[in-house]
Amino acid sequence: MFFYTCNVKTVKDKFLKDIDWEADVMSDLWNPEKAEERLKANPEMMVCDALMDQDIFAGVGNIIKNEALFRIEVHPETLIKNLPSKKLKELIAEARNYSFDFKKWKKANVLRKHFEVYHQEKCPKCGLEIVKKETGKGKRTSFFCEKDQKLY
Repeated sequence: MFFYTCNVKTVKDKFLKDIDWEADVMSDLWNPEKAEERLKANPEMMVCDALMDQDIFAGVGNIIKNEALFRIEVHPETLIKNLPSKKLKELIAEARNYSFDFKKWKKANVLRKHFEVYHQEKCPKCGLEIVKKETGKGKRTSFFCEKDQKLY
């Protein structure tokens, strides 16, 4: 087992029992319907913040946020309330899909080779410059293509 830049602490069994495994995007208990309910309960939240909210998408980090939004062609500053229903479902599905791709590529030590937008200079779809900007309440860095990722 390998640990990189993290804290490790011993926890009591009760702590593990209190974890909401339905929010863990890689858990067998993952519940996309619950994620959708939580998203709809926060209509003013930007999708970039929603993806980083561990109560909705436990396990999703900044790389997954950026790459998932690029895959579904959604601008990170889009508000949840403005997302069409189809795109909301794509957001939920892609958070999980990319997480499994991330794990597979990380394990094979080829993750960086698969970045389409994260820390890239040019969009692989249209060739325009990738925008690098702090977005959302969390002010996390987002990488996106203004042409290929729609702001709803």
